[in-house]
Amino acid sequence: MDNPFRTHPPVGAPDNPEARQSLTEFERHFQATFEQAAVGIAHVGLDGRWLRVNTRLCSIIGYTHQELMGLVFQDITHPEDLAADLSLVRQMLEGERATYSMEKRYFHKSGEIIWINLTVSLVRKTDGAPDYFISVIEDITRRHRAELERDTLLAREHQARTEAEELVRRRSAELDAARNALIQAERLATAGQLAAGVGHEINNPLAYVLANITFALEELSKREQDENLEEVRDALAQARKGAERIRNIVRDLRTFASSKFETLGPVEVREALEFSVDMAAHQLRQRARLVRDYEPVPPVLGNESRLGQVFLNLVLNAAQAIPEGAPEKHQVTLTLRPHEDTWVSVEVTDTGCGIATGNLPHLFEPFFTTKPVGVGTGLGLSVCHGIVTGLGGRIEVESQPGRGSTFRVLLPMARQAEAPRGSVTRTEPPPPPPRRVLVVDDEPEVLDALARLIGPPHSVVKAGSGARAMELLAEDAHYDVIFCDLMMPGLTGMDLHEGIAKKHPELLDRMIFMTAGCFTQRAVEFLERMEPRRLEKPFSPEAVRDFL
Repeated sequence: MDNPFRTHPPVGAPDNPEARQSLTEFERHFQATFEQAAVGIAHVGLDGRWLRVNTRLCSIIGYTHQELMGLVFQDITHPEDLAADLSLVRQMLEGERATYSMEKRYFHKSGEIIWINLTVSLVRKTDGAPDYFISVIEDITRRHRAELERDTLLAREHQARTEAEELVRRRSAELDAARNALIQAERLATAGQLAAGVGHEINNPLAYVLANITFALEELSKREQDENLEEVRDALAQARKGAERIRNIVRDLRTFASSKFETLGPVEVREALEFSVDMAAHQLRQRARLVRDYEPVPPVLGNESRLGQVFLNLVLNAAQAIPEGAPEKHQVTLTLRPHEDTWVSVEVTDTGCGIATGNLPHLFEPFFTTKPVGVGTGLGLSVCHGIVTGLGGRIEVESQPGRGSTFRVLLPMARQAEAPRGSVTRTEPPPPPPRRVLVVDDEPEVLDALARLIGPPHSVVKAGSGARAMELLAEDAHYDVIFCDLMMPGLTGMDLHEGIAKKHPELLDRMIFMTAGCFTQRAVEFLERMEPRRLEKPFSPEAVRDFL
């Protein structure tokens, strides 16, 4: 076969040995460049036939040289990209453009779709007539897939954030209505009932918002570091932090329904106080200067989330006691120091309107408030009092009308050797064997989110109601774990438990009950019997996987 890279001297050129040697050397260099290029290179006829191809192009699309010689470029071009490609070819042939570049898809010999960046130029004969095309092909499949994954994750993050924002907007309106009702309430039981209902309504959607955000973050962590994905990670982390704040707010409201505390242990008071200041910073800036008077103090015995709730409430109350518009004339002072030998004292002092002497004895009573309607429920200080006394501390107040107030929180120091109560050192358990899992919930989003969290190697079957779960169990009752929502329309989780007890009693100890809040006595008593097979919404990935 003739050398396709041989350069023939012009007709009539002298038979010069040096010229022939130069041409031979040129042919050798040209052939080496063509064959060893890091990109695919091809000469393509005007009819689309492959005239010459290099080794790199063959490796990109999986065909041998001989196989490509029997094809035209249209044979391996994706149909959706062909029209645009042919249009650009026509423009080159008609002299409207000298070259073109485009991203398009080829079919690999295996059938896989690969993305390429194609650059084409037209070689003309000496008389100007088109001769053949030179195509340079770069494989961009990996880059395109990474961009597609990035766009998918960005879209997922945007959707999660939009859902969370819409959730907050809708629930804020509902909470406003609930707040006005609470102000008129006469009994603490009313607050507990409302808290359970609101908590259930918020925690259900919050469960799948948090689960989906966590799933997206875990998927991102499996991928190689990419500057384009860092912003996605940051945005998802912020979205998760915001959703967790919503979850904590709901838990705070539900404090009235239960006197139980979460894990207790040594807490750095300064850190908890500064976190609360950050959350109240916007209101503080509008009303007063912030002054810090901190002395070194040891940790206190408590719960960081609960103490943060207390400090945030006190700082917000201090800010709201000061009128807006003249922050240079007012200040809020935070004082932190040891008290006697066993206490840590935290004081929040404002230069606001003060509290009337007759109101001081009632400050910590539920529903008592001196704020305008719509500004407070009268629950904040009552919650704070319950938290502080529950931790073995005290909360005191001093006030002068027209001059300001000081709220003092006294907390017991944590013993140096004291380990956090209720906490144990977690060691990473071995991966569980593949499980067959049944998930029962009336909200499709919760079903999908929980299925994603469980994920491979486990097999997940979803049921959108208790009745559907019974149908699935009648067909095949071989399940290792059953996650079941407690409160569902129609057949509740409690009803499903009774049905399984009659027909599949061997499955009872495999049932895990998910709850966003109990607001019936039957549900409360049922969950007490089911401990510890209980999963609070919104759930964490660790809590879900522990049950597997």
